[in-house]
Amino acid sequence: MIRERIPSPEIADLGKLEDHVGYMLRRAQLAVFADFTAAQTGSVVRPGQFSVLAVIGGNAGLSQSQLCEALGIKRANLVSRQPSATDRRSNRLHLTPAGERTLKKSIADQARHEARITRLLGPSGRAELLKLLTKLCNLDGHS
Repeated sequence: MIRERIPSPEIADLGKLEDHVGYMLRRAQLAVFADFTAAQTGSVVRPGQFSVLAVIGGNAGLSQSQLCEALGIKRANLVSRQPSATDRRSNRLHLTPAGERTLKKSIADQARHEARITRLLGPSGRAELLKLLTKLCNLDGHS
């Protein structure tokens, strides 16, 4: 199979690492995260921050445990916690006004970042990558 090879450091031969899905996913993640960070012109500096804001912004009132479960994280940032009217033991998450402004600015930056990825892969390549990544998200590690 002939394909473009990613740039390798002059000091080390990567051997067959470029044939390993996990290694290539990690390299791609680093490149995509670096581009995401470079695209951000506001106070959001990490993809995780954007994800938290976007999920809370689209699901005001969800619990912290629901947010953590949805994103696979341990804690949420940039949120205000308000006691639930039905269950005083849990907090419901809402964006602060600053969080709403941050999310709005970051969405525009994210759109430019996604457009660069689409230009690189093409619309069908981007769609296929998302489809394949979704399949990998369902890998349970036991098969």
